[in-house]
Amino acid sequence: MYNVRYHIASLVGVFLALSLGLILGGLVVQRGTVDRQQSALVDGLRREFSILRTENHDLGAENLVLKDFSGDMTHEWVADKLVGKNVVVVSGAGRTDGVDAATDAVESAGGTVISLTLVQPDFGLRDEKVRSVVTSETFSAELVASVAASLAAEWIHPATEHPVTDALQEAEALVVEGLEPGMAAAALVDVAARNGKPDQGGLALAMAFGLQDVMAVAGESSTVKSGLAQSAWDHKVPAFDSLGTEVGRYSLVALLSGAKPGLYGSGGSATAAYPALPKK
Repeated sequence: MYNVRYHIASLVGVFLALSLGLILGGLVVQRGTVDRQQSALVDGLRREFSILRTENHDLGAENLVLKDFSGDMTHEWVADKLVGKNVVVVSGAGRTDGVDAATDAVESAGGTVISLTLVQPDFGLRDEKVRSVVTSETFSAELVASVAASLAAEWIHPATEHPVTDALQEAEALVVEGLEPGMAAAALVDVAARNGKPDQGGLALAMAFGLQDVMAVAGESSTVKSGLAQSAWDHKVPAFDSLGTEVGRYSLVALLSGAKPGLYGSGGSATAAYPALPKK
């Protein structure tokens, strides 16, 4: 009986040893498999990274060529398109995103810039002191439109005096540079926005120019979004949201040169990324 028990115990011990050996062996094999899988994964990632790095370098070089090509072609196309034209560039105080780009675009096309800075929103007409210089007691959207129409009339037609302009400058509601006696504005570019929203005074001016059959466009910065382009087009003012890029420079000059009016850029409602080339 003892021998049987001993034999059984021996068999159990052998089986336990075999089981333990299989478990430990499995763990070793599994660990080895995991290590090999990790090594293969790392090697694969390194290869993918090397491929992506090469592709990124190639794309960077290609984009640089395209950027240079775009700049050269835009420069050649816009040259002299606005020669002899006085263009009003309207901006807001504070952040002046797009002002330099708009000014450079006009000047690169041979135009002369008349700079208008809206120191206060809505021509400052929410201020009673400012309203007093335009003989109005209450603020309203109609008042903003009326003042815009008066300013447009002073600038569109050659004049030796600009009474409304001078009054609003004295009230520190706006600042005008480059408007000389006898000058007539042939176009307007509105880039005025503040606190992430379009300045209603700038939009009113653009619409007032349009009502006088003088081209006006709105240009929204490509980097700081304000909704100006969409808001302008909602009011039938041609607009684009790529100001500060070569595409934006082309769009501005093209629209002022007779391109089809529309909303151009990357917005969901955009007619296209940029205007088609105007017919010669």
